[in-house]
Amino acid sequence: MDRTSEKHNLAIRYFNGKITRDDERELFEFINENPQNLSLFRQWEKQWASAMCASTEVEREWKKLQARLLAKEAIAPMIPKRRFTFRRIGAWVASAVILVCLSITASWYYFHQTEACFYFVSEAPLGGKSKVLLADGSLVWLNSGSTLKYSTDFNEKERIVTLSGEGYFEVSKKNGMPFTVRTQGYDVVVKGTKFNVSAYEGDPFISTTLIEGRVTVNYKDESIDMNPGEEMKLIKNTGELQHTSVNAFQSNAWMDNQLVNDNITFQDLMIKLSRHFNVKIEIEDERLKFQTFSISLRNDETLEQIFKALQKIIPFSVTWDNHVYHIKSINH
Repeated sequence: MDRTSEKHNLAIRYFNGKITRDDERELFEFINENPQNLSLFRQWEKQWASAMCASTEVEREWKKLQARLLAKEAIAPMIPKRRFTFRRIGAWVASAVILVCLSITASWYYFHQTEACFYFVSEAPLGGKSKVLLADGSLVWLNSGSTLKYSTDFNEKERIVTLSGEGYFEVSKKNGMPFTVRTQGYDVVVKGTKFNVSAYEGDPFISTTLIEGRVTVNYKDESIDMNPGEEMKLIKNTGELQHTSVNAFQSNAWMDNQLVNDNITFQDLMIKLSRHFNVKIEIEDERLKFQTFSISLRNDETLEQIFKALQKIIPFSVTWDNHVYHIKSINH
């Protein structure tokens, strides 16, 4: 097997979410060698997407459609006549194909179709992470339970991605074409930089932390520039925008399986832990939620070890019931 074929096989495993960390590193080294390899990777990506809709699942849908057509012919004499064209059949087939495409998902990477065009969706499973190489050479690391959506014509006329969850971005510069990260609260517009965005649907805030370069946050009618070492936080329930100086490097500690924060609430920590360990945690005492403290987790601690360490500074009890951790203040 020649080198290109070997890397093609690695790419297919990457698209299907079945690649190992070592093989993923080997694939990305190949892609970054030269622009030709990047172009080849994009070609494989589109071929893989097309093949998904030409799978045996589509054949099964086609057989089901044929059966429905035969049934329609059988009862045709009993219903009013109506023009029956191949165009209508084609529309039904297209609908079936779209449904099949929507149902085909990989653990990290899949695609779906809207009325306008195809979109790729990169997905990080709960309790895990994934890395995405975009067509312009930009890299995105997705945290647990996050998705990144972008069009198949990304980098041709515009560079726009939609993030749900948390991602760390290293954006390549491209003259005349800004890079936009859309969230459910605001847009982050950049030209080439390193930054972290946290925009989980269930979180009470959306935050952007700038590590290197410069970005602009577009919120309603405001455009606010950010400098390295700053955080922009949108409080969802009030619409308040908070622009503060922070230790920016703490924001992407999750990439190394670390959690470092000089000022975090108990509630925000439990949200992060529930995603990291893929468990459900319920705080049953409102007074606990808003207590703040510093934390540094760097040694792959277990959840039980973390609870024990926290109990030394915050008095609370933990019980496990019906697949949920219940947390109460012992003074309640």
